[in-house]
Amino acid sequence: MIKHVTNPILEHLIHQLRNPQTDRKEFRATLEKVGEHLGVDIARDLVTIEKSVTTVMGESATHQVVAEDPLLVPILRAGIPLGYGLHKVFPYADMGFIGAMRNEESPNSEATISYTTTPEEVQGKVLILADTMIATGGSILETIKAIKKLNPARIVLAGAIAAKQGLDNILRYCPQVDIYVAAIDPILNEKNYIVPGLGDAGDRCYGGKREKSLA
Repeated sequence: MIKHVTNPILEHLIHQLRNPQTDRKEFRATLEKVGEHLGVDIARDLVTIEKSVTTVMGESATHQVVAEDPLLVPILRAGIPLGYGLHKVFPYADMGFIGAMRNEESPNSEATISYTTTPEEVQGKVLILADTMIATGGSILETIKAIKKLNPARIVLAGAIAAKQGLDNILRYCPQVDIYVAAIDPILNEKNYIVPGLGDAGDRCYGGKREKSLA
């Protein structure tokens, strides 16, 4: 399932992310806000329970509230601010982190997993992966392959901007994944960057990166 989450506020936030004049501090803060909007929409589709409370007026009020805390897993680097936004919606959720690096020189920008850390208890949980840009879907697919070994009950993907090709690739191999994105762009360029996109989200969050490992 692909859900294009949109509202006028979210559109404004994506506009800010696309703007080359948005500095790093504002870029990260804006990504967090996008994560909050996506988190609220994801919460609508989680299991809820009925809870009642007696107010100071001595009367009872009943509400449907989310019954579970999902496990949040941002993909390094650019997924971190988006993950923090999700954490504001699910403040008691545990977090894990995954490092996925794509090889820009390979024909399809294949990705490798370089780092993984999650809580002990993953089995049976709803796991929300957070990645700002979903381009070819290669990093996501490798991440899903790794994370499925831990037997989560369900995998959800949250992204700020996705290319249609990347979404199609993910659902072709993992049709059971539910995807929530704030914008869907039409194409990838010759370097498999999203167009119109917003550039390298990791660099815009944290600055440029060393191309070669220190090891």
